[in-house]
Amino acid sequence: MRLFVAVAFVTLAAHGTAAAQTARCVLYPRPYGLGGECQVEPGGPGTRMRLPFESGVKIWMTSGPGERPPWRGNLSLPKVETSFEIVEERGNGRRLVFRTGLAWLLVREWRETEAGPKEDCASCDRFAKAVSLVLDLGTVPLATADDVAILRGALAKLKASAQWNKAEVQICPPGQTKSIGLFCALFTAVEDRMGRYQHRQPALQIVRSVISERWRQRIKGHQLVDMNNDLDTTLDDLRLLLELSLQRARDQMQPPAKR
Repeated sequence: MRLFVAVAFVTLAAHGTAAAQTARCVLYPRPYGLGGECQVEPGGPGTRMRLPFESGVKIWMTSGPGERPPWRGNLSLPKVETSFEIVEERGNGRRLVFRTGLAWLLVREWRETEAGPKEDCASCDRFAKAVSLVLDLGTVPLATADDVAILRGALAKLKASAQWNKAEVQICPPGQTKSIGLFCALFTAVEDRMGRYQHRQPALQIVRSVISERWRQRIKGHQLVDMNNDLDTTLDDLRLLLELSLQRARDQMQPPAKR
């Protein structure tokens, strides 16, 4: 018995255009899930893809639009396999987001189609129809209330900590509050808000962008750790970084001005 009524989900990005680069994936019933291929559709001049998609990329999922989210699966990109999940978010309107560890993409379409299975599949009675998934390969998902809360939380952690960890590594022991650096302040703030760490959370992407714009010369490899550990970085720099990021997240949440 299905948990949700099968409906068509259509999400339009706030800053998307008809010329946006997209990938259209058609999935058919397979044993224990859905499987198919994605085809890259033409975009506008100079369009940059945020994931290295090529036509013919294979995709597999454990469930379809009529079942309970999040929807999870695996994507076979040209040089890497990556797991993903599609989640429904609220903020800047209702939207579906395709989350991977490489990038987050906005979902333009996620629905069952009228077409039946591409081929006979005796063990595929769980799914009666094919599924259409359209991904926006260029538009960056904007911040939501979750991201504002994450940045506020990270800023509070840095201010409340008794000691600044000036030699940070990418390890954040649970319950560590006496000594904390930028990476662990953000890592734990994401965990607190989202339930688990999300490497491409928009809040973190905003922080990385601000670092690149203002402190690029301090980065050698890992942006958050390098920014924290650089000899020239002060605690005031980190607080300024988070305050600028927080303002940018708030700005992204504002509805576009009417012309």
